[in-house]
Amino acid sequence: MDEPKWDVAACRSCDAPIIWATSSGGKPMPVDAEPTPDGNVELSMQPGLYVGPVATVLTGPSLFPKPLRKTHFATCPSANEWRRPR
Repeated sequence: MDEPKWDVAACRSCDAPIIWATSSGGKPMPVDAEPTPDGNVELSMQPGLYVGPVATVLTGPSLFPKPLRKTHFATCPSANEWRRPR
C-alpha cells in the first residue's frame, strides 16, 4: 500500500521541507518530509476525522513497516531556538 500524500511545509528557520504531525501526546511535531534509513518516526493516518498525520516514535521494529523519518528537532540547525524551557 502506498503512503498517503502528506502536506509539506517549510521550516521557518532552515527552510527544509517538513510535515506537521501530532505526537502521541497530542502536541504538534515537525517531522522531516523525506524518509531516511536511520529514521525512527512513523507517520500514520489519524482515525476518524482527518486532522493530519500522527507521529509515532518507534523504540523497536514496526509491525507494519512504513517509510521512517526523523523528527525535525533532531536535524534542524536552529532547533534550540524553538525549544520551550522546561
